[in-house]
Amino acid sequence: MNAQNNFGPMIAEYDKARRGYPDEVYNYLKSLTIKDKLITLDIGCGTGISTRELKEHLFEVTGVDKDEKMIQMARTNSSEIPYIVAFADKLPFDSGKFDIVTAFTSFHWFNDEESLSEIKRVLTNGGIFFAALKTNRKDEDEDFRNGYFSILKKYAGNNFDVTLNHFNKEFLVKLGFSEITEKTFDFDEQYTVEGALTLIRSLSSWNLVEENKRSEMIMELKKFYENHSVNGLIIRARKIAIVSALKK
Repeated sequence: MNAQNNFGPMIAEYDKARRGYPDEVYNYLKSLTIKDKLITLDIGCGTGISTRELKEHLFEVTGVDKDEKMIQMARTNSSEIPYIVAFADKLPFDSGKFDIVTAFTSFHWFNDEESLSEIKRVLTNGGIFFAALKTNRKDEDEDFRNGYFSILKKYAGNNFDVTLNHFNKEFLVKLGFSEITEKTFDFDEQYTVEGALTLIRSLSSWNLVEENKRSEMIMELKKFYENHSVNGLIIRARKIAIVSALKK
């Protein structure tokens, strides 16, 4: 297992700090298909945040994650949704089973030929692959953005951000997906200082920080957040970047 992609030990922070997605994202996904019955596979579902929201928006959804601890928490959070432990490159489903396959802030972990071949296999003809990523807007306060990233780089190294792989469309093109489209939605997220620190402890970059440096990093971030809070809140200018594609 990639050490950076080991979320099991941080499951409590992950489930507490991670936020869901705006209704506009799910409405946009619905607009991409004319089918009434939306049989959906949510890959890299973690503790089931996006999976539960898909169900709330009337998708008939199954959640998949490679981390057994994450799946256990997802099942605890919702017993009505089927959750399965599986890797994206070895999906235990029949071919053509799903109308939609989604990946919410997880595609960067399995944007490879083997996984996308499996995703294509389990999609129906005309089925949709839909990957959404939370990222930072360019109009975010420059002092905040630069200071935040400098602290992350100081403790986690220069290569802490693996989400850039989300935007690589090489394998979607190679495997014959069509109508590859990008779209963005802007929104703001607000956190208390403690909530923002909990979020940090739920990120993959946390796994790159040496254990004897973690307390030092949290103290530095706490001071930074307090100096940049507005009425006690950290306001993050966020963007959801979506890549969607069609199986021919």
